[in-house]
Amino acid sequence: MPATTYDNIVEDIISCTNEVFETMIPMEIKCDGSFYQKEDMISTDVISLVSFTGEHSGIIAFFGTTNMAIKITSKMLGMEITDMDQDVKDAMGELTNMIGGNLKNKVFETFGAMHLSVPIVIAGANMSISSSSKDKSDVKFSTGVTCDSTNSWMMTPFSSEGETFNIGLVVKKN
Repeated sequence: MPATTYDNIVEDIISCTNEVFETMIPMEIKCDGSFYQKEDMISTDVISLVSFTGEHSGIIAFFGTTNMAIKITSKMLGMEITDMDQDVKDAMGELTNMIGGNLKNKVFETFGAMHLSVPIVIAGANMSISSSSKDKSDVKFSTGVTCDSTNSWMMTPFSSEGETFNIGLVVKKN
């Protein structure tokens, strides 16, 4: 992807994420730049992803700690949440879906029409899940949840209340 397209989509990711938090989640967030994730594996506690297809295909994803997912859910629902439960998983799916939907509308002219999937949320400790592997039956145990991709993730980190999360994007032209 050319640098100007990369710069523009990072601005769009920041804008879409800020819009969702400003309208749906009473929580101040601060963008901490962006970078390409060079590692093949990304380990974290919670991954929420929405895939898209069209002229381009890829994934937009939330990567964060259990604590951050609980904080966001508490703010989103306006009630105290203390444990990783179905409400947290649903909220993380909805968060990613809203950011993905906003991004889809913003990048239409550059990337063309896209169709979004339903969100998939993976949360847990002491497990590793690979989305692409030479051995498709490969399931390993390690710390956190791991997302494996053959393409580099474009990561946009955000921080709030002493915690961080990343909004990641991996995209390719079909």
